[in-house]
Amino acid sequence: MAWLACAALLVGPAPARAQAAAGLDWFGPTLLPKYRIVSYYGNPLSATMGVLGQGTTQEMLARLAAQEQAYQTADPGHKVIGALELVAVVAQRSPGPQGYYSSRMPYSVIQGELDLARSHHLLLILDVQIGHATVQSELQYLAPFLRQPDVELALDPEFAMLPGDIPGVQFGSMPTPPINWALQYLQSITVRYHLPQKILILHQFIESMVPDWQQIQEQPDVVLVRDLDGFGGWQLKSSEYERFIQQEAIPYVVPFKSPLGVRGALNGFYVARIESHFVVAGGMKLFYTQDHPLATPAMVLALDPPPLVVIYQ
Repeated sequence: MAWLACAALLVGPAPARAQAAAGLDWFGPTLLPKYRIVSYYGNPLSATMGVLGQGTTQEMLARLAAQEQAYQTADPGHKVIGALELVAVVAQRSPGPQGYYSSRMPYSVIQGELDLARSHHLLLILDVQIGHATVQSELQYLAPFLRQPDVELALDPEFAMLPGDIPGVQFGSMPTPPINWALQYLQSITVRYHLPQKILILHQFIESMVPDWQQIQEQPDVVLVRDLDGFGGWQLKSSEYERFIQQEAIPYVVPFKSPLGVRGALNGFYVARIESHFVVAGGMKLFYTQDHPLATPAMVLALDPPPLVVIYQ
């Protein structure tokens, strides 16, 4: 509970609704499942981290626009929104001055990507690779941006390292307490700042990266996207995506007044335990140079359920 109690400390004072939105919630109060998000991942300072940093800015934006249009054509009934996913906290193999094995992007870099996104009606997603830092410390650093109505969050458990491990040498893992803390924090700022729905993308490609998955706690104004990360053949990626999204339902208890339930202790209500997918949106990450073959939009949309977030690296 201490994880969740601390979330309110990062929220700060509440501005007026008009000041918080400032006309930037052009997509409306709800993103998912209303829209499909097609995003480019990486960092403008490094071509090796992903397509976001490859070519000139205009070349990257034109490529993203074409990728968005390909999904819009493949599914005309589901409007596509483009996004830039900036790795704002970058895991590294050296400890750095604080020993965290991660490096924060300067505010000037983050603001530059936010300005670029806004000038093209794109969302900005801030990806966090904590290394040996904490989710709380890195979200505190990113708080001025996460309070914006058009900025979303992604966590990368692959780079959340156990003591003594090094990013890129061992695979990391993230138990649910910091994930729940992030969800609670995002929920808090949506209420305090009168923001539209927030999104938390959780990148994962092996079970051990989120070992206690079923302990994740739902928040009413935050959508959790479980993104199937990793590169490889389509048969493996597609089967792993459907297993993650379909088979790993999270049970939760719903109180209701009905003789059909079993009498429980929730203030005299009847309760029934039901199986439901807390993950209301699936995500798929595709790699332009490392996936063989690279899945077409038609292949991606044939998945069950079709991903609402598609990320290219």
